[in-house]
Amino acid sequence: MKPANTEKKYTQLLIILLVNFVLSPFLRDNVGEIILSSLFLYAIIVIVRTFSLNKIFFRFYSAIAILAFCLNLIGRLGVAESWTVAFSFFIQSIYIIYLTVAIYLIARDVFLSKRVSIDNIRGSICIYLLIGFVWGLLYGIIASIDPQAFSQPIIVEEPFGEAFYFSFTTLTTLGYGDILPVSPLARMLTNLEAIIGQLYPSILIAILVSDYLAQRKK
Repeated sequence: MKPANTEKKYTQLLIILLVNFVLSPFLRDNVGEIILSSLFLYAIIVIVRTFSLNKIFFRFYSAIAILAFCLNLIGRLGVAESWTVAFSFFIQSIYIIYLTVAIYLIARDVFLSKRVSIDNIRGSICIYLLIGFVWGLLYGIIASIDPQAFSQPIIVEEPFGEAFYFSFTTLTTLGYGDILPVSPLARMLTNLEAIIGQLYPSILIAILVSDYLAQRKK
């Protein structure tokens, strides 16, 4: 599968990720969450389709992405009645695979590109945001297995709960202190995310920006 000739493929994904941040407090109902998840799924699939991937791999990845969306849809519509530990663990594991592969493919495309464009920089920002979502899912899994892993519950009625909030305050090293990691595994993951949150934008994104500015001066 050959990559499509597009120069703004990450713009749409970045907009959708930012919309998720801005509108998520106002779209707490099932319909709103499903709409945001649908847009996110669409953007990821469209971007991955532009990469030079084996057709079988692309179909497999698409199946994983659609499975993640369907599991989320089942939970949102109440088909599973309540978020059991097993179902919560399964859906978050599928989402982690789905997003981690997306991060890898986008990073490979962005950082191995021979010429840095403004869209590459947008793609690197998307990676940063996706890292926050992946860590939020990891925190959700930990909290599902060990409810005492954090100083207060981060999973209440849904599998994500406050996990994403805690993830992004950790990634940005903001750390309000309202939620604290208690278990050794939770502490290790928060430390690792904080390190990534500091090094990734200060090194990798900074390199892309400097290369882009240097190209413009030529």
